Amino acid sequence: MIQMVTPTDAQKMIQHFQEYFTIYEAVLPYLGSETNKKLIIEQKRDWMRKLRQTEFPVAFLGSYSAGKSTMINAILGREILPATNQPTTAFPTLIKKGQAEKAVIYFMDEQARLELWDSFVSDIEKKIGQNLQRQEAIGKHFMRIKEAVKTYQQDTEVAIDQQALIKLQALLSNWGNDAYKGIKEVTLSELRNYVEGYVGAIYVDKIEVFLENLNLGDDIVLVDLPGLSVDNKRHEEFTKSYIKEKAKAFVVCSPHDKVLQGKEIEFLSKINQQNPTIIERAFWVINKWDAANSKLEQTQSLDSFKAQAKAYSFSINAERQFQTSAFNYLLLKLVSEGTIDESPNLKEGLGNLIKSGIIKEEKELNQTTANSFLTHPDIITFSQFIDSLFNYLNQGAKDEFIDDAKKELLQIIRILDGCLKPLDDSYSESTNPEEETKSVEINKKLRSLIEQLKQKATEFSKEIRTTQQSSFWQESDTQAINQELSKKIQDINRLDLLNKISTGVDMDYNLAELPYILDKKVELTLLMRKRLISVIDSFFIQRLSKLLTALEIINPEYLPEEMMEKLEDKLCERDISMRLSGLADALFYQYGSELQRIGLNLKDCQEQELSESDKLLRTKIRSDKLKEIEKVLQMYQTELEEFIETIVIPLNQNIRRTLENHTKDLEKELLELFDNYQDEITKKIARNINLDGLIIEELTKQKTITDSYVKLVNLKRAILENPEK
Repeated sequence: MIQMVTPTDAQKMIQHFQEYFTIYEAVLPYLGSETNKKLIIEQKRDWMRKLRQTEFPVAFLGSYSAGKSTMINAILGREILPATNQPTTAFPTLIKKGQAEKAVIYFMDEQARLELWDSFVSDIEKKIGQNLQRQEAIGKHFMRIKEAVKTYQQDTEVAIDQQALIKLQALLSNWGNDAYKGIKEVTLSELRNYVEGYVGAIYVDKIEVFLENLNLGDDIVLVDLPGLSVDNKRHEEFTKSYIKEKAKAFVVCSPHDKVLQGKEIEFLSKINQQNPTIIERAFWVINKWDAANSKLEQTQSLDSFKAQAKAYSFSINAERQFQTSAFNYLLLKLVSEGTIDESPNLKEGLGNLIKSGIIKEEKELNQTTANSFLTHPDIITFSQFIDSLFNYLNQGAKDEFIDDAKKELLQIIRILDGCLKPLDDSYSESTNPEEETKSVEINKKLRSLIEQLKQKATEFSKEIRTTQQSSFWQESDTQAINQELSKKIQDINRLDLLNKISTGVDMDYNLAELPYILDKKVELTLLMRKRLISVIDSFFIQRLSKLLTALEIINPEYLPEEMMEKLEDKLCERDISMRLSGLADALFYQYGSELQRIGLNLKDCQEQELSESDKLLRTKIRSDKLKEIEKVLQMYQTELEEFIETIVIPLNQNIRRTLENHTKDLEKELLELFDNYQDEITKKIARNINLDGLIIEELTKQKTITDSYVKLVNLKRAILENPEK
């Protein structure tokens, strides 16, 4: 009888974990941004659950052809799990000690069924490349999926694997049948009916088998895992969870002709990279050893085992590696105990003993001879495997489990020690805690305030520089300027204008100078300057205002008035207006030439229209000139509008460049301003900050840190000096 981990050892370790997390929670508010370290520590809380767990699961892992069920039956010394050449365990089976012999079948609940349904749908989606997510009742959903598969195969002339669709139909067929819901108890003799060819097998979540006279410790649970090649994704996840964390001991089974192959071994390889101790402590059984046709084939099987172990970097303990035949051992065990007739299915397999060369004919087999055959070289290895497994569970497993818990606890003790020791050292060197606290808090406030101010300025600059806007001057702006031009021209006194161009003897000169005369009244450059400010108002000027507000409200009682005045000055629209005025001037550098061109056009136009009057221009201008003036002004307006159209593209490009340059300069000036006023800010903080509460808070922190560090050191010492063995 196996004696399991004593409650005392586990309870001591639980107490150590509880002490640790009491210390951790006390100092947690002072650990700052140690996110990764906190995450590692929090993950170790689960060890208290593991240590409180009363069951000790021993997981049997391998493909269905490895004979896991037969191996468990052989360990139990009786036929409990149905053992055939089919994948008998499509769902997890747990064998444990109970007050009455029975099997309990757990069916999936509604949520589990939907998860399984969705997993099959996902498989089909991958095959046909369509989104088939469930949006309706499952009956209608199935019909939609079936139609989608049919259409895909017709369109592509490619037949796809129908297994997932068949599974969906099987899952749908008895979805509402109460016979496949909840929990169902059956006798052990009935168990086979719920495994082989069972209509409701797809709804089974797991099976628990309870045995009265179990030759195992009370806490041991044998777990026959379904493997990773099953259709049920929930069962696949069940297997993975046992491998990664739940199982405390492993038996890895392989058939002699497929050693260390399959998805299960590949998954173990991944686990080995994270936690190699799982592999180091596992038991490895090459089963069906008798099925090898020759010694050479057995040698090749062992060579393959070693090569695969090396390829996967498995560190396998040679003392835990066995080659055996669980089936032949079970047959001889049942015959030797006189119970073979209770297992008619197994009795039919007695011929395998002849085939394996253990006996020559069945009639020589009785209880006495069967007992002697248990020492046969090909059979005794299974007894050796059982003895080794039981000895490990009785002794080494307990020590290793507690040792693992201790290593995990010491790891997080080291992490917390690394966080607390620097603080504890600094506190032990402190001579005037109150004054040091004042200085620390003032500097902390200063750093925080300066950081916030600079962050706002930097964010503003980044926003302006990275916002993808290139069209500032819109068609509506051109229209607005044209309307202003039209209004200005309409307001011009025609008689005054007529007098100006009629004065003197050189009318050609006067006409050529007319655009300059008009420009003094129109003031196009000034109009453009004003419009440019309007153009960037929402994009830039309003952002300047928001930046000023954001800076003002960060912590107004700590910001010097002089600095705020300078901020208001730097963040007003004056500077950007000056830059834009310069931009307007730069873009209008050719405006003088344009005015001259317009003047010449006006003169030429006037000469052409009046040439038919026998060159009496100078006398006719006086008699009926107002009509001609209107034509001149209209032409002038048209020429200006065309000129404005030509500068829109370079105007937008230059607005963008001007804003970026101004923003870059502004950011630099603001950052320098904040640095220059640090002394003034420090003085204001010192005058306004309420340090009484902060001092109490800091002293509380210091006491918590120092006391907790002492407790942590003592806890570490207690664990190292008093091993739970």
